Amino acid sequence: MFKSLGAASAVGLLMWAGCGAPPGQSESPEGLSVAESALEAASNSHGVAETIHTTGVIDRTNPFFLTLGVNQRTCETCHAANQGWTLTARAAKDLFVSSAGLAPLFMLHDAGTRPDADISTLAARKAAFNPTVSKKGLIRFGRTIPATSEFTVTNVVDPYGFATPTQITAFRRPTPTVNEAKTSSTTWTGGTGTVPTQLVNTAGGAARLHEQRVDAVPADQTAAMRDFQLGLFFAQTVDLDAGALDADGALGGPTNLMAQPFYLGINDIQGLDPAGTPFSRKVFNLFDAWAPTVHQHHDHDGCDNDDDETFSGDVHNHKTVARAAIYRGQEIFNNREFDIRGVHGINDLLGQETVRGTCSTCHNAPNVGGHSVFRMFDVGTADPPSCTPDLPLLTLQNKTTGATRTVCDMGRGGNGVWADVGAFRAPPLRGLAARAPYFHDGQAATIKQVVKYFNNRFGIGLNKHERRDLEAFLGAL
Repeated sequence: MFKSLGAASAVGLLMWAGCGAPPGQSESPEGLSVAESALEAASNSHGVAETIHTTGVIDRTNPFFLTLGVNQRTCETCHAANQGWTLTARAAKDLFVSSAGLAPLFMLHDAGTRPDADISTLAARKAAFNPTVSKKGLIRFGRTIPATSEFTVTNVVDPYGFATPTQITAFRRPTPTVNEAKTSSTTWTGGTGTVPTQLVNTAGGAARLHEQRVDAVPADQTAAMRDFQLGLFFAQTVDLDAGALDADGALGGPTNLMAQPFYLGINDIQGLDPAGTPFSRKVFNLFDAWAPTVHQHHDHDGCDNDDDETFSGDVHNHKTVARAAIYRGQEIFNNREFDIRGVHGINDLLGQETVRGTCSTCHNAPNVGGHSVFRMFDVGTADPPSCTPDLPLLTLQNKTTGATRTVCDMGRGGNGVWADVGAFRAPPLRGLAARAPYFHDGQAATIKQVVKYFNNRFGIGLNKHERRDLEAFLGAL
């Protein structure tokens, strides 16, 4: 029923990968004709990801792809299949160049530095839309604090001179509108109600905000958009070095993802799985079949392959080495323990100052990698050490305790709850390689930088080989 990337496409990609790639063309399979064999392919620095849909087609007559407002945007403007159903910084930059900054993406009401920026010349547009076309691919959102808020905004330092304590500006990456049937919340900070309800609400709200629609979107259209998104699945299909990610017993790719069981509370960290199943840190088993049969020494540099690992009947092979690295990275994700401290959503939830956990503590949904219940986490990505100079800084003060906190994004705390300041969801991880940059504000340009952030934040102690293995695994999701 579903088209997928076959062995021929994988071989074609591998000819361009690693040691066999022409000079200057080792990192991306751009230009390869993989789209012919894929329902919707998305090339990226790790290989190719692919979209499938429960209907077997991507219905571009769905309101998701139609103009619903007064401008020329559609949902696809910021949620494109070839960008992992989000907006990548690279694509935004390329679009700016090809359109001289005049494409529908580049509109001041929600993009650029401020809504009244000068865009009369190409040079002015380059400056105005820098947050969108820089290395981050950000969209601007206006925020106000509820009257019932537990805190006040006492100061705002905005590099663009626009935001105030009563009219706050937040810059965020568009969240992927895919794999929504396998998650407990949508957007970076979640909405209210179930995921289907959140999708309906987001469809209507996005049409009014981003497409400047003046009236409500009809219920049949928001329902159609909801159903379309619930049927979409996206995951990495081919790894540049390891080949097809569903080969030789592996379970990668979107077809396997679509079949993956999911329900709210599955593998809950508090042991509250509705099926009564206890929590397991073995969240991913996609690449168990690639476990090497011999562990001696590792060559992690790829091309200079003197690796002594073997699979059954496969010795000293570049693909074998790459698959072994992906497997080892999976095991690091599942099993490498570290101390979790100071994380809202974990330490306060469990009532423990220190929780001994793994990556799968927060990313607990089996073979998906999101969190299986509605829960937000503050891991410090909105704190000043992570805040770049192009983002506004907000100083908040708790009305009861007088405590203050400075952040560059309130996160879920935009709801006025002090404990939620700086908290965001643990996003599903499938298809990660296609949607750089990472975190809510794009502060990590690569998966390598994501791994570095968490290695430092939690003192995990990964050495360079382990970091590369974990990067290889995350890139294969």
